[in-house]
Amino acid sequence: MLGLGVPMDSLDHFRTIHARSIADVGRLGDSDRWGLGERALAEALYESVGSWTRGTGVAPDDREVAAYIAGLNAQDLLLACACRMGSAKAWEYFVEQYRESLRAAARFIVRDEICAAELADSLYAELYGIEERDGVRRSLLSYFHGRSSLKTWLRAVLAQRHIDGIRIANRTEAMREHAFREAEVQAVAADAAEPPDPDRGRYVESLTEAFTAACAELDGRDRMRLNFHYLENLTLKEIGVMMHEHESSVSRKLARTRERLRRRVERALKREKHLNEEQIRLCYAYAMEAWPADLSRILSGSQ
Repeated sequence: MLGLGVPMDSLDHFRTIHARSIADVGRLGDSDRWGLGERALAEALYESVGSWTRGTGVAPDDREVAAYIAGLNAQDLLLACACRMGSAKAWEYFVEQYRESLRAAARFIVRDEICAAELADSLYAELYGIEERDGVRRSLLSYFHGRSSLKTWLRAVLAQRHIDGIRIANRTEAMREHAFREAEVQAVAADAAEPPDPDRGRYVESLTEAFTAACAELDGRDRMRLNFHYLENLTLKEIGVMMHEHESSVSRKLARTRERLRRRVERALKREKHLNEEQIRLCYAYAMEAWPADLSRILSGSQ
């Protein structure tokens, strides 16, 4: 099986059935130039076909798969594959060929030379794959499957990154304004407020510890969904695309993860912190007012 419920041959069977198509792509894309072996090439095509079938929701026959492979941009696909596998030669060529076109596209998007350079250059870290998971670099180029030119795909990614930046800036500004308004309300009501709860700090710290420990027990993909949904503000459909899951599956898994976190947190507060139901309620209430925990660090597992 490959993808979301779409039946696909195993990789070895795929290599056997489509050996001629794989060889043709290797020849057209000059696989020897980048040092790509037949298996690496087959894996790239296998993933490309899998991505295509996920989009159609229909399992194609062998002739349709062969026609799809023949229509791919072989040169760009093999260059992207070599880059994400860490080929220095491929990266030198990539930078030489695409750096200026990326900056030109960025200038068209933001209309500012300095900001355009920053936008274009910031993309290289994601394309190269600085972040590692389980010892494997995660490159944004893994999402390029050769159905368009690499230049067209890069421009689309650049535009999306610009939109993401605007969203983040808007959310940050909205949060700042909300914080200022909240501070003003608190200042006006300070004289009439009840004396502060001496246990407030202990309750918030207890909840933070319990939540951090509960997150650490989650599967990495569960934390990733939470990160995409609550920190990056992606829709269920966008998360599904990123994680190769149907949006309904994303929704169900997010709900299960939230429930699992709640149970683990409350169990820890009762058993380890010896808090009762009312004290746990206060933990949540105080944390909603001012919680010092860095959610991004907790969900990344780097706390």
